[in-house]
Amino acid sequence: MKVLKNCIWLMLCMVMLTGCSLIAGGDDLLQTPKPSEKFTMLQDQLEKIISEGKNYVTPQKGSYRNTVTFEDIDGDGEDEAIAFFREGTGGKIYAYAFALEDGEYQQIGRIEGPGSALGSMSFLEVEGGKQKLLVLTWTLSGDVKQGLTVCGVQNQKLQELLDTTCTDYSLSDMDQDNTQELLTLSYENQERKTAQVYDYEDEKITLLSQADATQDVQSVANIVEGQLDESGLRAVFVDNRFENDNGMQTDIYVLDGTTLRNVALSANTSTYRSTALSFCEDIDSDGSIEVPQLQVLPGYEDRDSAERLWMVDWYRYSIGKTTRLVHTTYDSPTEGWLLEFPDNWRGNVTATLVSSTGSNQTIFTEKENLEDPILTIYIFTGSDRKEAASVEGLIDLGETSDICFAAKLGSNQSEYAMTAREVRRAFTVTTNEWK
Repeated sequence: MKVLKNCIWLMLCMVMLTGCSLIAGGDDLLQTPKPSEKFTMLQDQLEKIISEGKNYVTPQKGSYRNTVTFEDIDGDGEDEAIAFFREGTGGKIYAYAFALEDGEYQQIGRIEGPGSALGSMSFLEVEGGKQKLLVLTWTLSGDVKQGLTVCGVQNQKLQELLDTTCTDYSLSDMDQDNTQELLTLSYENQERKTAQVYDYEDEKITLLSQADATQDVQSVANIVEGQLDESGLRAVFVDNRFENDNGMQTDIYVLDGTTLRNVALSANTSTYRSTALSFCEDIDSDGSIEVPQLQVLPGYEDRDSAERLWMVDWYRYSIGKTTRLVHTTYDSPTEGWLLEFPDNWRGNVTATLVSSTGSNQTIFTEKENLEDPILTIYIFTGSDRKEAASVEGLIDLGETSDICFAAKLGSNQSEYAMTAREVRRAFTVTTNEWK
């Protein structure tokens, strides 16, 4: 039975690596899925490890979630292989590395994981992208922190370069020297929450600098990397959650020379928002990341937080400069769209939501005249959505595979009225698939 289970594991791994499907028709059902040429060269080594009583494991999250991954780590033009195994059930976890020698893969080392599960695998690009370091995270039993291991191929051997713990991490070329830095976030210490930046030089990973994080945050909700502002300085934006608070606060890390700085702690405008509806993002696609701040729409001030409608102010932060408001939007994340608010709408225009079978409406009106719409955004989801969106008088705003977006202009007598051209320019579909 043990041999049968191992064979099944091996076959499944072949399928995942070759992109073959287990469902086929006709004569295809009689054919065994063919493994890739690289996997065939590696197969003897994998079977040897399996015969020792080890089973395949896969990373639980991240971009690399295969049991076996091929990647040129040492920059020699040939792909090395990384494979993950566990001893029996609930035993130790190992990362094995293999390199090509005379047309066959040979084991060049293994790393024993400190945790009870393999969290993720990613690659830290160094030496101008010519080499890559393997970054592994591990689930530590009964702990909110995770183990983090960095290793690389040096002198034809897999070498461990860093073994630490963290709450989360980011890979980013913060100083723009064509080598990525490793930024780790450490929230497990209740006395002091910090961020650390590690650099790779002379075949070593060294701690370059550290900075304070926001001290009362509990966990990381989102990490995004991009420009801080027009200066082109790279920054890592970390959206944090609190333990007993529905709000969110952003830390903004930059590398000033060799010193890590948290720009958010010295900014003139706080990054805290009481409702965690939006993450930091490049809202206007100019390369710089903006930080959202929520403002309740007129008429919703006295309602519970869950019933409120919001506009979102997007701020750009800088070093030594005043934080600037660059955009204001109305966001509908569940429906996948946003509308940039005209400047004169602030404090004067509000919104009402109307739902029916197959369609939703967001109706914008003056706060003192709720019966006379300025603009209505339609979301059509029914089987007849295309026909509904093409009714005369509606402005086509695009579609996805299951949603059609449209708008209808209201009274042109209002000083807040928009033209069809202005609506098209202000409206954005935020889902990934859009026509």
